[in-house]
Amino acid sequence: MSVSNIRSASKFRQTVLLIDDQATVLDIHAAILKSLKMNLKIVKMTDPVEAQLWMQNKQVDLIITDFRMHQMDGIQFIQSIKQACNYMVSYWDSIIVVTAIKDETIHQELLAAGAVACLTKPANPQQLAEMARTLLDKSKHHYSLGLTD
Repeated sequence: MSVSNIRSASKFRQTVLLIDDQATVLDIHAAILKSLKMNLKIVKMTDPVEAQLWMQNKQVDLIITDFRMHQMDGIQFIQSIKQACNYMVSYWDSIIVVTAIKDETIHQELLAAGAVACLTKPANPQQLAEMARTLLDKSKHHYSLGLTD
């Protein structure tokens, strides 16, 4: 059975990686995702370097990350996972950055680096939920078409 067939199976649990140095934000984002009732595997991490290492042999369907973190910022994180995981096509259109920074220039830089969206903290729960559902559905559809193995 191919990876595509397994990942598009109805019982397959998609993985969402949440990265933020504030545990409270991780809990809020996890609660928003759980409200989708999509039977997701939600992985919460406070360290972007640890997240990069964890992702090296995992397939992640959606990444929701902070911008301002201790070890690196969101742009550096996005660029580094693109370089390290350049074979994981789904990453390119499955990264949401949530930041307290309201600077439109930084938002545009995040989008240019590869984020699909940049939301301002605190993220509107409905907006984050809808965006997450759309991206997860897109990821599942991507695999159902057998576009990767």
